[in-house]
Amino acid sequence: MLDTILDWFGLGSVSGVDVLFAACAIIGTILFILYFILVLVTGAADGMLEVAGFDFEMDAAGVFHMFTLQGLLSFIMMFGIFGLAVSQSGENTNAVLAVLAGTAAGIASMYLVAKVFQAMRSLESDGTVVHNKALGSRGTVYRRIASNKPGQVQVEFQGALRTMSARSDEEAVTLETGTLIEVVDTIGEILIVKPLNRKAKIINEEE
Repeated sequence: MLDTILDWFGLGSVSGVDVLFAACAIIGTILFILYFILVLVTGAADGMLEVAGFDFEMDAAGVFHMFTLQGLLSFIMMFGIFGLAVSQSGENTNAVLAVLAGTAAGIASMYLVAKVFQAMRSLESDGTVVHNKALGSRGTVYRRIASNKPGQVQVEFQGALRTMSARSDEEAVTLETGTLIEVVDTIGEILIVKPLNRKAKIINEEE
């Protein structure tokens, strides 16, 4: 199967560690492009990951902002591309040098991609959005709001459906993706929300 894929991309002659580089380059590139298209066109990538049980913080602070799904995919892609390029650059090229080059390129790409996605997310909260106008708006949880942790909700205000950072009005309560909510307060750019059917939520938690 792998040999067929490599042949299709004109890499059927590679061997040894070059097979690993080629596989990473092909698989990483395809998955990264698909993920990027989903984010740009539908914004559905986070929602699908949430449903699948993963919780990737795209806006995490510090060095950890690089360790997201898009960061890992970019690492795999660039590790394969640069590793293969260095390995194929000469007959006497050391495999360790190729691995180091691929690793360095992968880490650099993780950092750059993290910055790009952070810039994209910052566009959601520009100066034209008046957050207190969301008070009383109803919508759904877009990314799971865990206990004492922020998530995201989709609510319509100022004439548009917006995806905003949000916290539960009760810190001990977890709001799962898809929960119907109402905005009750704002703190800066963060919406404070409560579930529309709090009684049902409490009953479910007790069961």
